Amino acid sequence: MAAASMGYAWRGWHQQKATRTASGTAPAPEIRLGETPLAAALNDELAAVVAQVLPGVVSIHVERRVAATEPLLRPGKLPQETSAESREPGVGSGAIVTREGHIITNWHVIEGALDTLTVTLHGEESPRKATLVDKDDQLDFAVLRVEPRSPGERFSPLSLADSDKVRAGHMVLALGSPFNLSETVTHGIISKRDRRVSDTYTTYLQTTCTINPGNSGGPLVSLRGDIIGMVTRKLMGPDDDASAEGYGLAIPSNDIADALDRFLNRSRPRTYLGLTVDDWPENYYQTGSEPEAVIVRGVARSSPAESAGLQKDDIIEAVDGRRVTSTGEYRRALRSYPVGSTITLTIRRGREAVTCPLKVADFDRALPPESPGGSGTVLGLALRPLRRYERNLLGLEESIGLCVESIAEDSPLRGLLKQGDALLHVSDSARRGVVPLSGANAFRDFMAEHGASGGFLIVGRPRERDAWIPFLPLSPTATPEDGKSSP
Repeated sequence: MAAASMGYAWRGWHQQKATRTASGTAPAPEIRLGETPLAAALNDELAAVVAQVLPGVVSIHVERRVAATEPLLRPGKLPQETSAESREPGVGSGAIVTREGHIITNWHVIEGALDTLTVTLHGEESPRKATLVDKDDQLDFAVLRVEPRSPGERFSPLSLADSDKVRAGHMVLALGSPFNLSETVTHGIISKRDRRVSDTYTTYLQTTCTINPGNSGGPLVSLRGDIIGMVTRKLMGPDDDASAEGYGLAIPSNDIADALDRFLNRSRPRTYLGLTVDDWPENYYQTGSEPEAVIVRGVARSSPAESAGLQKDDIIEAVDGRRVTSTGEYRRALRSYPVGSTITLTIRRGREAVTCPLKVADFDRALPPESPGGSGTVLGLALRPLRRYERNLLGLEESIGLCVESIAEDSPLRGLLKQGDALLHVSDSARRGVVPLSGANAFRDFMAEHGASGGFLIVGRPRERDAWIPFLPLSPTATPEDGKSSP
């Protein structure tokens, strides 16, 4: 029946074609095999690009320790469950970027498995041991290194292109090891620049290349063979349906180049203004419209932004006179400013236009590390630092945030918070700036100083706006020094 239907459809099309030809309409040009020089040339060019890029693409293998439950057998007794440890293999991809053997990949590919990290290079069957050089878990980026097996061995690095020049519609290739199938190549186009998704503040290149588990960390390359992005994730369909294809996301190569320069040259510290920003209006991705500006979601205390007078809900319209309409444009505009330079932001506050000069600070020195004070119990709240994936889910740009693991029955904050909440900042009752919570000690110190006057907790919850939760003045007997901290 199906064959008959197909034959009928073909005969109908053939009759329509004959009718159109008889009526004077020009027939469609026939394509003969072997007479498609442009298509053949494109095929050859694509194959040449792949051959050029593959020597710089690697497969990354790890084994993570996971808890397992195994039956314990004893003579004459029923089986009992006992806790044991097993190893779960994982695979990802990477790209060689220096002749000395430096490899870039995603941090989530190797996180928690550095002791089992190996890399397989193009044309080799036996893996090599790799070591971590440095990481940026907020960018989801890591640099590895493999040692040469002989004194004269040199690796085949790939070049990083200028991702600011990438445009929607450009053809691209994704290379990696999906499902542990090494040296897999898929092709597509750039379907969107500056793609934002609702669970992160990172801006990506969106591509139609097919992306699957194992592609993470692999290069997204142009038809010149240069890296324009690092494949990182794919958007899921409704109800987290992983079968949706053509919605891959890649970190732009310029973001990678900045981090790589910091790690390898140590000559360009990471810049810091103390601003948490978002696209405005915030629901643009729901309405289908494009963002119009950048809105300030938070201003860190004792930061350059606070010193310059910036406030929460300010609208950033320009950076040194350069119009910015999205967080992607905002970050690209800031990229060229080194630590110590001055930058002027043009903001709109209500009906008033304000210019704010800021001095760019060194990120690593602006917020001193808390040691000890990562985890602890404060006011009956069992707290620990947010993990990388939790910060990514909340779209946090800084290593801040405390997860509420449990709440004691007698906690004065019981009823305001719930288990799993992320405490991001705290502010006094007058909202005179916010204090980032990078550890339990920061929260304890603030509550000891300001708790008796009340204030606000800025709480993050996935897929919700940050909530400013007011708390009443605490009784002097509700001392925050009720738990020990650990690093």
